[in-house]
Amino acid sequence: MLLAAHRHFITCLALLCCSGCATLDKKHESPKVDVVGITKAASDTNAMQFTIQLRIVNPNAETIDLHGLYYELSLEGIEVVTGTAKDLPPVEGYSDTIVSVSSAASLLNSARLLQKLINQPQEMIDYKLRAKLGTNSKWMPSTTVVKTGEISLQ
Repeated sequence: MLLAAHRHFITCLALLCCSGCATLDKKHESPKVDVVGITKAASDTNAMQFTIQLRIVNPNAETIDLHGLYYELSLEGIEVVTGTAKDLPPVEGYSDTIVSVSSAASLLNSARLLQKLINQPQEMIDYKLRAKLGTNSKWMPSTTVVKTGEISLQ
């Protein structure tokens, strides 16, 4: 009987702790990430190197200390660029910062995209950015943001 009461107490305590953490976590909104620009990097190699500028918006009062970033950029449903970055600047509360990241495009997927655009010419192409922000915050250890839109080819 005493053992059952002890288990019941531990279960209630665990549920109380979990619900308390869930309540605190609701105060924090996920950061927003927007593609500000994509440019071909100036390099002497034949690799398709790009610099992607991302605007990271912090909608919370607390500073986000960014530990790292993983991103994937798909164009017309084809994953063209993936990359990582570290040593990123913190994003103060209720502010934003521009982060520039460099990466090489997938040669095979770039060829697939080029073939698709040759076969189906268009002025606008769909993009999808998936960015995982790693932070040093115990309230938001990491968050994944997905952004979709269109990019003009002109």
